[in-house]
Amino acid sequence: MERRGVAPWRVIVVDNGSADDTDALLRRDFPQVEVLRLRDNLGFGRANNEAMQRALDEGAEFIALVNNDVEVEPGWTLALLDAARAHPEAAFFCGTLLFKSEERVNSTGLVIDSFGRARDRDFGLPRAALSRSDGPVAGVSGGAALLRASALRQIGLFDPAYFAYYEDVELSLRAAQKGFLCWYARDAVARHRFGATAGAGSARQRYLLGRGHLRTVALHQPLLKAAALVPLTVAYRVAVKAPLELLRRRPALAWAELCAAAGGALTALQAFTDRSRRPR
Repeated sequence: MERRGVAPWRVIVVDNGSADDTDALLRRDFPQVEVLRLRDNLGFGRANNEAMQRALDEGAEFIALVNNDVEVEPGWTLALLDAARAHPEAAFFCGTLLFKSEERVNSTGLVIDSFGRARDRDFGLPRAALSRSDGPVAGVSGGAALLRASALRQIGLFDPAYFAYYEDVELSLRAAQKGFLCWYARDAVARHRFGATAGAGSARQRYLLGRGHLRTVALHQPLLKAAALVPLTVAYRVAVKAPLELLRRRPALAWAELCAAAGGALTALQAFTDRSRRPR
């Protein structure tokens, strides 16, 4: 994070309830890094909130989020800071996220479709074919992003009801409600070990994505549309997606679809209550 009137950079590593020697390794090999040790795994959003709140309390101007499976290339932070200073109307900034050890695009920001589903823009595109220029984007990936602290003070931090996945989508949509943009800066390059935490295509990832999608629909789609989309999505997961996974002989994924439907329905119901309490 960057702070006014003091050392310009400070690095905080959140140890999110690890059970190995991560804490000792960081203190031994990176003594200049501040380690925020959490007793339990709070999930992506809540753990990052701990560090971000500390940064806000200490007067940060910008906060860079870099997930543990992301490596930023030289110039990443400066490219995003340049974009932030050139575009004060934007709250959050992302760059070109590539797959680790591949010249293919993982993300150039988020796209959100009419069903409230989010996906990575330009996913899988060869880097050489990427012609996209800097500009607004629907949302930023929390895996590698720069956040304007003054905007966070108005918008709030990640919704703690998300454990992982879609919390960055929800925060981006909340920013849009306050009149802020999200911005893509092409020259800010980072590399991502895609799916390293939950496992790409795993049952756990499928569950968390499904649950997060339904909460986000309930919070941010127009109320009547959300009231229709939530039960329809739940029914689709139960009646179509789960049986298809059984036919493909993937019972773990079928069970994940059923759990996502049930868990998503519950968190969506809570979200309908939450949205009525949120200031507009």
